[in-house]
Amino acid sequence: QMGAGRCLIYNRTAARAEALAKEFGFEACSELECLAALEQLHIIVNTLPGASDFVLPDSSVLKRCRPVVLEAAYIPRRTAFLRQALDAGCDVVEGVEMLYEQGCAQCEIWTGKPAPRAAIARALLSSLFTSGSSHPAHAKMEPYDVLPFSLAKATQCTSKRSADAASGVSDEAEERAAARPREV
Repeated sequence: QMGAGRCLIYNRTAARAEALAKEFGFEACSELECLAALEQLHIIVNTLPGASDFVLPDSSVLKRCRPVVLEAAYIPRRTAFLRQALDAGCDVVEGVEMLYEQGCAQCEIWTGKPAPRAAIARALLSSLFTSGSSHPAHAKMEPYDVLPFSLAKATQCTSKRSADAASGVSDEAEERAAARPREV
Protein backbone atom coordinates (compact mmCIF):
# COMPACT_ATOMS: atom_id res chain seq x y z
CA GLN A 1 0.00 0.00 0.00
CA MET A 2 2.89 2.37 0.67
CA GLY A 3 4.75 1.49 -2.51
CA ALA A 4 7.52 -0.69 -1.13
CA GLY A 5 8.88 -2.93 -3.84
CA ARG A 6 10.32 -5.62 -1.60
CA CYS A 7 10.02 -6.25 2.13
CA LEU A 8 12.21 -8.76 3.93
CA ILE A 9 11.35 -10.18 7.35
CA TYR A 10 14.02 -11.63 9.59
CA ASN A 11 13.27 -13.28 12.90
CA ARG A 12 15.55 -15.21 15.22
CA THR A 13 13.11 -18.08 14.69
CA ALA A 14 13.02 -18.87 10.96
CA ALA A 15 9.52 -20.38 11.14
CA ARG A 16 8.19 -17.16 12.69
CA ALA A 17 9.78 -15.09 9.91
CA GLU A 18 8.20 -17.35 7.30
CA ALA A 19 4.77 -17.13 8.95
CA LEU A 20 4.93 -13.32 9.15
CA ALA A 21 6.16 -13.05 5.57
CA LYS A 22 3.35 -15.28 4.34
CA GLU A 23 0.71 -13.42 6.37
CA PHE A 24 1.68 -10.01 4.98
CA GLY A 25 2.89 -11.00 1.50
CA PHE A 26 6.56 -10.30 2.23
CA GLU A 27 9.70 -12.35 1.80
CA ALA A 28 11.39 -14.23 4.63
CA CYS A 29 15.13 -13.82 5.15
CA SER A 30 16.50 -16.86 6.96
CA GLU A 31 20.11 -15.66 7.28
CA LEU A 32 21.21 -12.09 7.99
CA GLU A 33 24.26 -12.63 5.81
CA CYS A 34 21.96 -12.35 2.75
CA LEU A 35 21.53 -8.63 3.51
CA ALA A 36 25.16 -7.95 2.57
CA ALA A 37 24.38 -8.84 -1.05
CA LEU A 38 21.50 -6.37 -1.38
CA GLU A 39 22.03 -3.52 -3.82
CA GLN A 40 19.31 -1.38 -2.23
CA LEU A 41 18.16 -1.18 1.34
CA HIS A 42 16.09 1.82 2.41
CA ILE A 43 14.71 1.05 5.86
CA ILE A 44 15.55 -1.35 8.69
CA VAL A 45 13.25 -1.68 11.68
CA ASN A 46 14.74 -3.47 14.69
CA THR A 47 12.32 -4.70 17.35
CA LEU A 48 14.68 -6.89 19.38
CA PRO A 49 15.06 -6.12 23.09
CA GLY A 50 17.80 -3.56 23.65
CA ALA A 51 19.82 -5.89 25.84
CA SER A 52 20.19 -8.43 23.02
CA ASP A 53 23.54 -7.01 21.80
CA PHE A 54 22.32 -7.72 18.25
CA VAL A 55 24.40 -6.35 15.37
CA LEU A 56 24.50 -7.25 11.70
CA PRO A 57 27.22 -9.84 11.08
CA ASP A 58 28.30 -7.86 7.99
CA SER A 59 27.74 -4.12 8.30
CA SER A 60 28.91 -3.35 4.76
CA VAL A 61 25.30 -3.01 3.60
CA LEU A 62 24.79 -0.22 6.16
CA LYS A 63 27.80 1.70 4.85
CA ARG A 64 26.93 1.09 1.21
CA CYS A 65 23.16 1.69 1.24
CA ARG A 66 22.80 3.99 4.27
CA PRO A 67 19.25 2.93 5.14
CA VAL A 68 17.16 4.76 7.71
CA VAL A 69 17.30 2.63 10.85
CA LEU A 70 14.40 2.57 13.30
CA GLU A 71 15.21 1.09 16.70
CA ALA A 72 12.19 0.23 18.85
CA ALA A 73 14.17 -0.44 22.04
CA TYR A 74 14.88 2.56 24.24
CA ILE A 75 16.76 0.84 27.06
CA PRO A 76 19.62 1.24 26.59
CA ARG A 77 19.11 4.44 24.65
CA ARG A 78 21.73 3.44 22.10
CA THR A 79 21.66 -0.29 21.45
CA ALA A 80 24.58 -2.14 19.88
CA PHE A 81 22.69 -2.18 16.56
CA LEU A 82 21.91 1.54 16.73
CA ARG A 83 25.58 2.28 17.40
CA GLN A 84 26.52 0.09 14.42
CA ALA A 85 24.12 2.07 12.21
CA LEU A 86 25.39 5.42 13.51
CA ASP A 87 28.99 4.33 12.91
CA ALA A 88 28.04 3.47 9.32
CA GLY A 89 26.58 6.95 8.79
CA CYS A 90 22.92 5.92 8.72
CA ASP A 91 20.09 8.21 9.75
CA VAL A 92 18.47 6.69 12.81
CA VAL A 93 15.23 6.98 14.74
CA GLU A 94 15.86 6.10 18.37
CA GLY A 95 13.47 4.01 20.42
CA VAL A 96 12.81 6.90 22.79
CA GLU A 97 11.67 8.96 19.79
CA MET A 98 9.40 6.14 18.62
CA LEU A 99 7.95 5.92 22.15
CA TYR A 100 7.32 9.67 22.14
CA GLU A 101 5.68 9.71 18.70
CA GLN A 102 3.50 6.69 19.56
CA GLY A 103 2.41 8.40 22.78
CA CYS A 104 1.48 11.57 20.91
CA ALA A 105 -0.44 9.61 18.27
CA GLN A 106 -2.28 7.59 20.92
CA CYS A 107 -3.23 10.76 22.77
CA GLU A 108 -4.70 12.21 19.58
CA ILE A 109 -6.60 9.01 18.81
CA TRP A 110 -8.04 8.79 22.31
CA THR A 111 -8.97 12.46 22.70
CA GLY A 112 -9.60 13.53 19.12
CA LYS A 113 -7.50 16.63 19.86
CA PRO A 114 -3.89 17.60 19.14
CA ALA A 115 -1.50 16.01 21.59
CA PRO A 116 0.22 18.27 24.13
CA ARG A 117 3.56 17.45 22.52
CA ALA A 118 5.71 19.69 24.73
CA ALA A 119 4.12 18.33 27.92
CA ILE A 120 4.56 14.74 26.71
CA ALA A 121 8.20 15.44 25.79
CA ARG A 122 8.89 17.00 29.20
CA ALA A 123 7.25 14.08 31.02
CA LEU A 124 9.15 11.50 28.98
CA LEU A 125 12.51 13.22 29.36
CA SER A 126 11.93 13.80 33.06
CA SER A 127 10.86 10.23 33.67
CA LEU A 128 13.66 8.57 31.75
CA PHE A 129 16.62 10.93 31.94
CA THR A 130 16.35 13.00 35.13
CA SER A 131 18.68 12.10 37.96
CA GLY A 132 16.72 10.49 40.79
CA SER A 133 13.82 9.54 38.53
CA SER A 134 11.44 6.99 40.00
CA HIS A 135 11.00 5.25 36.64
CA PRO A 136 12.25 1.67 37.04
CA ALA A 137 14.25 1.88 33.83
CA HIS A 138 16.08 5.07 34.81
CA ALA A 139 19.15 3.28 36.13
CA LYS A 140 19.66 1.72 32.70
CA MET A 141 19.21 4.91 30.68
CA GLU A 142 22.06 6.84 29.16
CA PRO A 143 21.87 10.62 29.51
CA TYR A 144 20.97 12.48 26.37
CA ASP A 145 23.62 14.68 24.85
CA VAL A 146 21.66 15.44 21.71
CA LEU A 147 17.92 14.97 21.71
CA PRO A 148 16.24 12.96 18.96
CA PHE A 149 14.63 15.26 16.37
CA SER A 150 10.98 15.21 17.44
CA LEU A 151 11.83 15.58 21.13
CA ALA A 152 14.19 18.46 20.37
CA LYS A 153 11.50 20.14 18.28
CA ALA A 154 8.90 19.77 21.05
CA THR A 155 11.22 21.21 23.68
CA GLN A 156 12.38 24.19 21.59
CA CYS A 157 9.38 26.29 22.58
CA THR A 158 10.41 29.42 24.42
CA SER A 159 8.09 28.76 27.31
CA LYS A 160 5.96 26.02 28.78
CA ARG A 161 2.87 28.17 28.31
CA SER A 162 3.41 28.82 24.61
CA ALA A 163 4.13 25.15 23.92
CA ASP A 164 1.00 23.93 25.63
CA ALA A 165 -1.14 26.77 24.33
CA ALA A 166 -0.24 25.67 20.82
CA SER A 167 -1.46 22.17 21.60
CA GLY A 168 -4.63 23.30 23.37
CA VAL A 169 -3.66 22.21 26.88
CA SER A 170 -4.30 24.68 29.67
CA ASP A 171 -2.10 25.05 32.73
CA GLU A 172 -5.08 23.93 34.80
CA ALA A 173 -5.52 20.72 32.78
CA GLU A 174 -1.82 19.96 33.03
CA GLU A 175 -1.88 20.55 36.82
CA ARG A 176 -4.86 18.17 37.17
CA ALA A 177 -3.01 15.53 35.16
CA ALA A 178 0.13 15.98 37.25
CA ALA A 179 -1.85 15.66 40.50
CA ARG A 180 -3.31 12.26 39.58
CA PRO A 181 -1.76 9.35 41.44
CA ARG A 182 0.59 7.33 39.26
CA GLU A 183 1.40 3.66 39.48
CA VAL A 184 5.08 2.77 39.30
